[in-house]
Amino acid sequence: MATGRSLYDTLGITQSASADAVRKAYKLKALQTHPDKLPLGTPEAEIEAAKARFREVHTAFEVLSDPAKRRAYDNGLEYFRRHVNVNMGEMQTKLAQAKLAKERAEWARQAELRHQERMRALREEVLASQRRYQETMAKAELRYQERVRALEEELTAKREAERREEASMRTESYDMAEEMLRDLRKLNPEWEIRRKEVLRVGGHIYFANLEAEISGYSGKRRE
Repeated sequence: MATGRSLYDTLGITQSASADAVRKAYKLKALQTHPDKLPLGTPEAEIEAAKARFREVHTAFEVLSDPAKRRAYDNGLEYFRRHVNVNMGEMQTKLAQAKLAKERAEWARQAELRHQERMRALREEVLASQRRYQETMAKAELRYQERVRALEEELTAKREAERREEASMRTESYDMAEEMLRDLRKLNPEWEIRRKEVLRVGGHIYFANLEAEISGYSGKRRE
């Protein structure tokens, strides 16, 4: 028994067709499928296909025109259909489950890809933020160092200017005092004589004190 088309399908009738309907359908199909109706020059393959169709029609009529054979065929057909329907139902369920599992796996894969993409973008954003922060801190440090260096240079220049100004003021003060002393000596010549005398006497006293100290030190060394 064929698993695709039934004998009723071959004759183009329903399973409830009467015996008369079976005979009429057979005559019609026999005329349509008879190989002698093919034109001359038909390829051998088409001729063989036509013969096969004609044999199918003849076989269907032989079974369905005999009440006993038809009853046996109908019983087998019903049994086959019941089991095929059960198997087809189970198969469809399994196919649906397999399709659902495949869709779930694909959804999970796509979700994982999206998660990985989000994590990659987040890592890149974090790295970019770190780089921006480091660059900002480096620029701030550079500006700070430049400011400190400028302040140090400014302070050094200020101190140098103050030192030069102080030295200039001391020199000017000394020059003014020296000039005043010269003027006073010119007005009072005796002051110059006294100054020289003081320096002379003071020098003698200094050397005398120094000699005494040296002598005292040498005496202690001999003891």
